[in-house]
Amino acid sequence: MIIRKTTAILSGLLTLVLVLLIAIYIQYAILVVHTGFAIDQINIFYSMLEKTEEAEPTDTVGYLEYTVRYYPSGTKHVTGTPLDTTVEQVRSNVIAQIIDKLRAKTGKDLGDDPEAWIVAYKERSI
Repeated sequence: MIIRKTTAILSGLLTLVLVLLIAIYIQYAILVVHTGFAIDQINIFYSMLEKTEEAEPTDTVGYLEYTVRYYPSGTKHVTGTPLDTTVEQVRSNVIAQIIDKLRAKTGKDLGDDPEAWIVAYKERSI
């Protein structure tokens, strides 16, 4: 009788451990996918920055707009999570660098708001 109870308890514990391991694996798989999304986003931001090196101001504004609008916070990651925060920090840094390049290329200062640059140079290209 004691052996049956012990076997039942051990079987229950083993089942519980197995369920927990499966749950941890699923969480890990989800994290790997989200990390891949974050890496892709960051690579795209830096790609837009690289394209500004030889670009004309109107093209540079296009790269700025793409960086601003490409999967905003909360679309690929839950807003406020560590991955989302990292992606948004990189986005902000790249936006600031592109705006600095626009200042150098145009000799103008429309401020730090990317929308001001987008509106001003979209209108000029029409």
